[in-house]
Amino acid sequence: MKRSDRIIGGLALLGAAIIIIKLAGAISGHDLIQMAVDATRPKDAVGWPGVLN
Repeated sequence: MKRSDRIIGGLALLGAAIIIIKLAGAISGHDLIQMAVDATRPKDAVGWPGVLN
């Protein structure tokens, strides 16, 4: 297997994983990716996301 085939396969798996996470979040009624981003963001972060929330 060529290296480019492994890279393309890895990107395809990553894309499939993102789609599955988005579907699971839609079924449960939560945006799981946004929740993960919020969990890693410091509490005192300022900027336009803080202004909107």
